[in-house]
Order: sequence, then C-alpha cells, then structure tokens
Amino acid sequence: SRPIYQVLLTLGLTFVGGELIKAIWGTAGFFMPTPSFFNTQGANCPSPDLLAFFTDHCSSILILGRAFPSYRLFVIGLGLVMFLAVALLLRKTRLGIIIRAGVQDGEMVQALGINVRRVFTLVFALGAALAGIGGVAAAPIIGVNLGIGQEFLLQSFISIVIGGMGSFGGATVGALLVGLARAFGDQLVLSGVQIPFVQEVIRLSPSIARASTVIIMGIVLLIRPAGLFGKKD
Repeated sequence: SRPIYQVLLTLGLTFVGGELIKAIWGTAGFFMPTPSFFNTQGANCPSPDLLAFFTDHCSSILILGRAFPSYRLFVIGLGLVMFLAVALLLRKTRLGIIIRAGVQDGEMVQALGINVRRVFTLVFALGAALAGIGGVAAAPIIGVNLGIGQEFLLQSFISIVIGGMGSFGGATVGALLVGLARAFGDQLVLSGVQIPFVQEVIRLSPSIARASTVIIMGIVLLIRPAGLFGKKD
C-alpha cells in the first residue's frame, strides 16, 4: 500500500539472504582486478586526454593537471548512461507511461486491460539488474564480499528519502548530495579541522563521515518532510 513497505521488506530480505549465504559458503571475500582496458602502465601514462586514453589504455588520465583513475571515470560515465536510459524509458516509452500511470492509479490502469502486477514485476527485475550492473562495476574498486551491497543499500535509502519518494529526479539529486557529503566527510577525517588560534589540528572520527549523510537527511526532513522533490499524499 505504500512504497516504503517495499523498501523495508527488500532490505530485510537482503539480511536474511546474506545470513543464508554465510551458512552455505562462508564469509570469504574475493579480489576482482581492474579490467586490462583501464589498467595499462607505461611511458605514455597517464594519458594526457580522453582521446589518447583510447590508444594508450592508461590506468589514469590527466584532468586539470591531476591524474584521475580511468576506471573511476568509466564508472561515472556508466552511471550517467544508466540514468539517461532509465529517464528515457520512463518519459518516452509506452512502458514508462504505464509505469508512471500504475504508480499514480493502479486500479484505473488495471481497468484498461493492463496487467499492472506483471509490469511492476518487470520493474522490480529491471531494478535488480541495474543493481547487479552497479555491483559488477564497483567490484574492482571495493572488492567482492558478502556485505558489498549493505552500505550502498543504506546510502540509496537515504538518497531516496532526501530526494522524495517516487521522484526519479529527486533520487538523482539526493544521490549527488549524499556522495558529496560523504566525500567531504572523508576529506575532513583525513585532513582534520584547523581552528583559528589553535596549533594542533583536531582529528575527527571516521564515523563523522558516515553520519554526515544522516545529518543531511535529518535537516531535509525537518524542512520538507516529503523530501526535496516529493509530494504529500
């Protein structure tokens, strides 16, 4: 009856499935190497620009004078492609119209002869496939282990709450805010905080970086309980 129930149910099933995997296969993780297309070392590396990368396949590319891992650029590009593909699906296709109409008034869509349950099952499968693509893309960066999705599940939930339930654009903005908050939080933990007239740099706990996203969520919900782009029922 409410989307939040689906989120909580699938989150709970994830924990149950994780414990089942532990019982059968154990807790050992695996290392997934970066694809060779993005991992070449040589005299021409790092690549001076993106065009040169397609010839050299260097592990890093110079951006504004600083070397940036080419595989991470690929992951960013993959995320943009996935975002555009889903946006076009929802806005420009008949299936997307049915999905949006089913969310707004499922009974009316069902009365028109469309099997709404089958459509939503397809949407769930599509979401699972996108999550699988994201997991494979992130594996060379964070490794393959049983809890690979746990932190991202929490971060995605926070992103959706910040952006507003049911808003695709809101989820995107929420994800950007969460990512930036986590990046700045990690940087503050690494560099510390310099207070004027105090010689020693104050070192922060790594938990501060994790808490920064929850703090942003709390502030947004205090100002807009439905999220930045959410609408009240």
